[in-house]
Amino acid sequence: MKCITKTLALLALSAAPAFAEDEPTDAQYDAFVTAITANDCEMTEAEAEMLLPSVGLDQDTSGMIAAELIDEDLAELSEDGETFYLLTEECDE
Repeated sequence: MKCITKTLALLALSAAPAFAEDEPTDAQYDAFVTAITANDCEMTEAEAEMLLPSVGLDQDTSGMIAAELIDEDLAELSEDGETFYLLTEECDE
């Protein structure tokens, strides 16, 4: 897994219908959110490269989930694009 930022950039340039057949499963979505929540609701690129594959998530799937969370205003990237912040209810506590 190279980085969430590059994946998000590619997703932003790609048409959404291209991913319609390969959408992440609910289990993958939950694994992504759980992994980031357990990491104090944020994750750097380096952490993502180590942690996300251990919960069964590859770069493409992670990027799709991250983009979806950002689109839903449930996450954001740092200004430098290096850190992904989860903004869910659990992370607001």
